[in-house]
Amino acid sequence: MMRDVIFIPLSAHEELVIAADGAGGIGEKKQDVVQTSYQILSQYTYRVALMECLAVGAVPFAVLVQNFISDEVWQMVINEIRSMSEQIGLTGLEIGGSTESNMPLVQSALGITVLGKVAKDEKKVGNTPDDAAFAVAGLPLYGEEVLTRPDDVLPLDLFLRLLRHPAIYEVVPVGSNGVKHELEQVWGVTNDLRAEGDRLDVRKSAGPATCVIISFNEAEKEELGSEFAGWLTPLKMG
Repeated sequence: MMRDVIFIPLSAHEELVIAADGAGGIGEKKQDVVQTSYQILSQYTYRVALMECLAVGAVPFAVLVQNFISDEVWQMVINEIRSMSEQIGLTGLEIGGSTESNMPLVQSALGITVLGKVAKDEKKVGNTPDDAAFAVAGLPLYGEEVLTRPDDVLPLDLFLRLLRHPAIYEVVPVGSNGVKHELEQVWGVTNDLRAEGDRLDVRKSAGPATCVIISFNEAEKEELGSEFAGWLTPLKMG
């Protein structure tokens, strides 16, 4: 079972959680492949690392920024991290990092690492029973699609609601390798897989975690479908 985070024991009861994300060739420089503001780049890069940390039950306490863009954007990146954190009730985060000031790069690049702590008995890992059902919340998007289809990107507040729902066992952010890859890596699911109604491509990149997979109690399928109407796509296997 693989999750995109590192767990390091801190004591008999608590673990350090490290989650990270990086983006390259996206930004405001002429040679960037995707043109967008550094504000949006900061938001989506932080979003991935933050979601990975929260998804395993950890509480973030620090953020490290690896800025390869320019000195001028440093404070803006920090401000975006603080603003997003405060919007979901995260305050008092320690934020640091480094900027490449010596070598000007022709393309933008940004890396963000989130550090958190989780009690071992509260880890949201390995909690999915064999008879669980699976669904995708949001749609897999990448590149320009993230900018042109923001209404299909899973909002952070809805992500947090999924994490707290008693009928949901685990929530796993989907990365660039797609839904099928995450199911294989996290749960060992290798069956033929498709989305109900063929609403999404299970092999498509989800870029900056525009969607997540949930494992849930199948008896609660209708209730979840009603509560998260328009967001959930059930998965069928075999």
